[in-house]
Amino acid sequence: MVCFVLTPLLAVALILAAARGWLHISSPLPSCAAAQISTPAGREGKCARISGLFSTTTYNVVDRDRTLQTPEYQARLLGTAIAPTRVHGPFADTSEYPNHRGLLVSLEIEIVNTTDQPLAFDSTGKDIELALPRSPGSEVDMAVEAMLSSQGKPTQPSLAQRASIPAHGATTGWATFVEPPSSLPVLSARPADIDFYRVNKPGARYVGQIRLWK
Repeated sequence: MVCFVLTPLLAVALILAAARGWLHISSPLPSCAAAQISTPAGREGKCARISGLFSTTTYNVVDRDRTLQTPEYQARLLGTAIAPTRVHGPFADTSEYPNHRGLLVSLEIEIVNTTDQPLAFDSTGKDIELALPRSPGSEVDMAVEAMLSSQGKPTQPSLAQRASIPAHGATTGWATFVEPPSSLPVLSARPADIDFYRVNKPGARYVGQIRLWK
């Protein structure tokens, strides 16, 4: 007879897996690794990732020259602009922003409202993020959703300050993020991307992504 001894960590993992199955917590979509969307193969498409103990998040991923279709809108990257800036504030770590130097990374984006109602895209600053790897070759990224206090002027017009998009209408604007100078080499490195979220649905487990590296 062969006996197996479960470590506490393995036992917990098995219990959680069983609980997910018992509660039918799953997704009809493949995992992002199985679909080769989150791997170096970089395929496009939809996939699911476990998020939290008993839920999954849908990811919808396209390359930078493609149009992203979310439940409420289409998003398309039109251009980028990078400019030096001065960074100040309580979160301006001098190790990341030496001598208060930083970069303004601006993305020109077209948003098309595909619903029958007006759409206030990014009116709260929560609908779009810039996610960059921590260092060249890193698989771990860090998302930025808001600018630090900066003496530089972001590219205008600001996407967040545009009027609500009428039903089936479109608007174009810039989303600007403050990044440290060290981020310049990773702006087009895997897995850099722009993250898009459901409008006015902060609890929705959905992330649309436009890659910046492919």
